[in-house]
Amino acid sequence: MRWAINGQLTRCVSFFSLIAIATIFAEPLCAQFHVCELRSLSRTGGQQGTNFDLDVIAGDRLNEVNALVFSNPGITAEQRTAVALPFSDPPVGLSGKFRVSVAAAVPPGAYEVRASGRHGLSNPRIFIVTSTVNQLVSAVSHDPQAPTELQTGQFVNATCTAEQRDWFRFELSETADVCVSLLAGRVDSRMIGQLKVLDSKGRSLAVARGSDEFDPTIKLTKLPAGNYTVMVHDFLYRGGGEYPYQLVVAVGSEASGFEPGVLGLESGLVENVTGRLPAHLTPSSITLGPDAVSLSGAVQPNVIQKVDMPSKDSWWFPVDQRGQVFQFAAKKGEQISAEVVSDRLGQPSDARLFLQRIETQQNAEPKYHSVAQADDSFKLGSEPLSLVTKDPLILWTATHDCDYRLLVHDMDVGQTLSKQQAFQLSIGKPTPRFDLVAFAAFPHKDVKQYRGFGSKLFRGGTEGIHVIAARRDGWVGPINLTLEGLPPGVTATEVVIAANQHEAQITIAASEDAKAADFTAVVVGSSGDGKMRFAATPITQVWGRGAGRDFVQSRVSMDLSFHVSDRDLAPISVRVGDGKVDKIKKTETLTVPVTIIRREGGSEPCVLRARNLPPGVKIADITVAKDKTEGELKVSVSDKALPGTYSLWLQVETKLRIKPNAQALERAQAYRKHLQTLHDDPAQADRLEAIKAAIAAADKKVEAAKVEAKEQQLTVYIPTPNLTIQVVDP
Repeated sequence: MRWAINGQLTRCVSFFSLIAIATIFAEPLCAQFHVCELRSLSRTGGQQGTNFDLDVIAGDRLNEVNALVFSNPGITAEQRTAVALPFSDPPVGLSGKFRVSVAAAVPPGAYEVRASGRHGLSNPRIFIVTSTVNQLVSAVSHDPQAPTELQTGQFVNATCTAEQRDWFRFELSETADVCVSLLAGRVDSRMIGQLKVLDSKGRSLAVARGSDEFDPTIKLTKLPAGNYTVMVHDFLYRGGGEYPYQLVVAVGSEASGFEPGVLGLESGLVENVTGRLPAHLTPSSITLGPDAVSLSGAVQPNVIQKVDMPSKDSWWFPVDQRGQVFQFAAKKGEQISAEVVSDRLGQPSDARLFLQRIETQQNAEPKYHSVAQADDSFKLGSEPLSLVTKDPLILWTATHDCDYRLLVHDMDVGQTLSKQQAFQLSIGKPTPRFDLVAFAAFPHKDVKQYRGFGSKLFRGGTEGIHVIAARRDGWVGPINLTLEGLPPGVTATEVVIAANQHEAQITIAASEDAKAADFTAVVVGSSGDGKMRFAATPITQVWGRGAGRDFVQSRVSMDLSFHVSDRDLAPISVRVGDGKVDKIKKTETLTVPVTIIRREGGSEPCVLRARNLPPGVKIADITVAKDKTEGELKVSVSDKALPGTYSLWLQVETKLRIKPNAQALERAQAYRKHLQTLHDDPAQADRLEAIKAAIAAADKKVEAAKVEAKEQQLTVYIPTPNLTIQVVDP
């Protein structure tokens, strides 16, 4: 089905509106601990050396947000204040409203920002720093006859309006090359960008559409002097605070180097800048390795491109549907890896590899014997994070001393998203290794509920970190996981991803006397012999299901950040086993004690369910009855289980009674008491009417605070500490 871009919008808009509305109301509401969730800010970027207002405009549990935490120390925020309350000295901080300063020394690029306050530390959002003007447009024209003025070379922050198109106008004083670029996904927007450039007579010059994976860009060469119009909208005509974007028109020499320049990559991908996000943010890009990968030097190969091993070069896919041929020599018994990198670099491609052995013939055409073929190189994990790439990989051992040839096909031949795609082809000796990704585990039994959320680790409570391993080039073996960077009072045991597993979960636990702290945890994986040791790449969930998208969107993040709240004590704590590694023989059952430490608000039944069990290991669900504290797990191992060490965890489902923010009520009541003292003081008689007015306003604040502090019953899902077992043969 096609939708007319220039024609009548009513039918198209109504259709997509119904989808959006149905999706919004279909999203289930999840009861859980009150944790700060950040969805959008009033702007997504700023210029070096400037100051500006920045507000938190969408999210959950954002009341009493009093700080913004940026990934680079050169970007700071000070909470804006209102006048002090009557008969009170200190000014009142405005929740979620800040004055941000970007130091002139902060390099251009993509950074992260989190909101911090009473309900913990939020999930991150991208914040772009530019070297040129970066301004917020409060109102964008929806009238093509009166477009918003757009200065070339300057960034404009705006937000999509549902069922509307945004119109901008720029002027060229002379003939020049032009690059019109939209930043949507690159600023954590739900927007699927649609761009269109028109001349002064309204004639369309170019159209580009983005996707969930990349943003649209239009490049026009030798554009004559004159006035031009840019049309911007979400492809599904959605809008609101969750659909921000930045628009920039680069002209002349800036146009050719805009894409790397805007993200701070012009000095090379290897430059290490504190807190700046890497060039490639798709989770599957973790398998690119530590070396910088760039397609900027891509060339058009010959019809038959001969290469020598090892070879690693960048090439253009043919513009038509024919395959590209690469020929090389190999010796019998030689192990060889051939890998394409394109999709992981953000190219809209779907490569496929065909490997053939060439048998020469006297006085005849050579014969080609099929050896192997590959499409996607790996698919690991599941919801909420599936590490999938369309980049193919072939591993094989040469059977003859002869020439081989690789045929590289791009199966995605559509012309809408990009005119021509590039790829890197590596042929050489395989390098067995593993790569890791880690992300905060969303506290729910249904993984389809995952979304971006923050951290508020209660004293005596737990939170989880999920880890996925991508084994590469034939590497096998267990991976030992440890956590670094934990503050005093926070612990995590070593966890093992067994040789027949690809994922595990690490539970971090805070002691009852843990102090308030913000900290960054680093997941480190090492091979059994200790020869390989890699830090996991942090991942954040940007958007959950909804708004017409039936999948969870994730990207690479700067770190895994957590917050310990010293103002909250967990209503329950769970202990599983005694912390030792228990051995269990195949076909046998191990009994493991479970202890529930109950506190105020934690008297309800607790259901324990095992998660991510390895093949051959079973644990039946158990329920610890109301007000009871003891239970037993039965860990059964079948004869088909592989010997090895396994780290297990369980999820506890229970109902808890908590007071989300009793401190707010205490503050409101203390202020009201202060006013009452003034009211009763004869020396304040001349101010009595003003005090009475302040008391009336304070009474309203107390009632509002009572609502926030009122005890609530929540259904929560709590990860248990890890249980590690060793399966052995009888």
